[in-house]
Amino acid sequence: MEHQRKLFNDEHQQLGQLLDRMDQLPEDELGSKWPKSLAELIDVMAAELERQGLASDQARRMAGKQAGAVAHFLGGRVYYLPTGDKLKDALRDDMIWAEFNGRNMDELSSKFRLSQPHLYAILRQQRALHRARQQPDLFGPFNAQ
Repeated sequence: MEHQRKLFNDEHQQLGQLLDRMDQLPEDELGSKWPKSLAELIDVMAAELERQGLASDQARRMAGKQAGAVAHFLGGRVYYLPTGDKLKDALRDDMIWAEFNGRNMDELSSKFRLSQPHLYAILRQQRALHRARQQPDLFGPFNAQ
């Protein structure tokens, strides 16, 4: 495993040197070299980086480097990229937990377009998750054998 990690790091180091050359090339020249699917990936990544507060030009450069790394390691093969629905649901559920105050079920039901029974199930699950974070199972390590 350590040997594989070292090989990956060496390869990534070499790739990183190539990707860093992108900083010296004009934006329009770079853009003409990307296949359509990678250009779309760059647009998505750059938009999120801008939303996170990076300047537009810096976001595009960073997104280009990230897309280049993804293309290098995953490119040329059929690769299923999940939509992330489970992650979005988990984040939504955490947001519901954070916004719940004990008296705002109607508001949460409207905001998240969920029935109250569904909200109660989410809150029950979130309560258990948050309790486990705060108060770990005392017998967990012994039962894991």
